[in-house]
Amino acid sequence: MKKSLSLLAFLAITGVANTPAQAANHYVSALAGCSWLNDNNVTYTADYKVGGEMWRNFFYSGFTGVAALGCDYGSTRLEAEAGYQRNNWTEHKNYITSGKALVYSLMANGFYDIPLGGDAEIYGMAGVGVAQVNFEGNYDAYEYSGGFNQNRPTTTLRALNYKSHATTLACQVGAGITVPLSKGVKLDARYRFFATTPLTYTGPSNTQLGFDPAVGYVTNWEDPGYNTTVCTNSVLVGLRIDL
Repeated sequence: MKKSLSLLAFLAITGVANTPAQAANHYVSALAGCSWLNDNNVTYTADYKVGGEMWRNFFYSGFTGVAALGCDYGSTRLEAEAGYQRNNWTEHKNYITSGKALVYSLMANGFYDIPLGGDAEIYGMAGVGVAQVNFEGNYDAYEYSGGFNQNRPTTTLRALNYKSHATTLACQVGAGITVPLSKGVKLDARYRFFATTPLTYTGPSNTQLGFDPAVGYVTNWEDPGYNTTVCTNSVLVGLRIDL
């Protein structure tokens, strides 16, 4: 299935790039807006705990933007699109405090346009491609000094920063409207749902946290890796310009 989707994306993108000039009108487009990344379930990788242990990341609204090169065949269009999304998140379990998710995507899109009159159109769209998902975050962990305080090991709270990324397949669907502003220039407003296939990312593994006298050895932060998916809803507005 993944190979089929990758092949479809490759063929669609190369098809846009190699479409003869006389067969379609070419255009470029750029849109930006607000994205809402769905709060996602996260589990440890299976090799760490049987069945996994689940919690949820809670995301704030963020920014998204796309730029595309397209071919207009009349009622249908093909596009090669590059996209970017950023959403901050928070989570108050397991000492995970905050972070951000960055998503870079390369998509092949298909559109179907329906005229409304006056050169305005509504459309539906769908696309497949690849996405690189970057998670950056902060863990709060207790670092041991090697001594005791009131018969307890002395600790100080230490922030562990991490950056991790994973590349996965992605798909999207959406709908929108275009309204002409001048010859060859249209205002484009769109709703989009974007999702990735499951992916795994890691935190600050094997980070030394000092000597714990209660157990008699140096303590490390062991990070097993985490499984999750990314799903976003976006509203975008921009311009489509004929070439």
